[in-house]
Amino acid sequence: MKTAQPRAFTVTAHTGAMGTPENSLASMRVGFENADIVEFDVRFNADKVPVLCHSWPIPKDAVTLEEAFRLLAQYPDKKANVDLKSTDNMPAVQGLAEQTGVLEQIFFTGVFSSFVPAVRAGAPKIAYYLNCDINPFLKHSAAYARRLAKRVEDSGAVGFNCNFRNMTPRIAAAMRERGLQVSLWTASNEEQLKKILRLGPDNVTTRIPDKVEAARRQL
Repeated sequence: MKTAQPRAFTVTAHTGAMGTPENSLASMRVGFENADIVEFDVRFNADKVPVLCHSWPIPKDAVTLEEAFRLLAQYPDKKANVDLKSTDNMPAVQGLAEQTGVLEQIFFTGVFSSFVPAVRAGAPKIAYYLNCDINPFLKHSAAYARRLAKRVEDSGAVGFNCNFRNMTPRIAAAMRERGLQVSLWTASNEEQLKKILRLGPDNVTTRIPDKVEAARRQL
């Protein structure tokens, strides 16, 4: 059964946080030391094996999702944000999560509406956040915010994940009225981090997770 992430504020370490190589085990370890959640990208190679990779071509030495999950299993109090870049073999993702014992520690982002059917059919036990584009001309409209929140709820997602530049207090409030989580990305510097925190999200994804507590105190 899918479970929503806790309502308490959480910090996600973006892959490559604090100068580490992106989509590496080193990046995950740094994230575990400085955040509640680690993020990494997932694609499928020619054999439809899930690996950590953002864009084509997939490196021959790409970390496999199994390796990432086995590392995650060593940190039972942490979670992983599996940012999907494709959905070619979703049953393999859920199967690996079950085999490595991390099913309750993971959730998906990168799930646009076109990904939802494959995610729901192939990995029905894993919660996901919906990504969708926000109309910049309507983002301050209360009616638009309500429609957007209903779209997220109707998709079966537990929350909404978007670029902080597109979020407004009105949209955030509409999401919360429906019990949906608000996750914002990506703070690459302290000024961006403060802008995100002022919006009051449930989660912030950042490349500088070690700076979040200091920024919260300043605000």
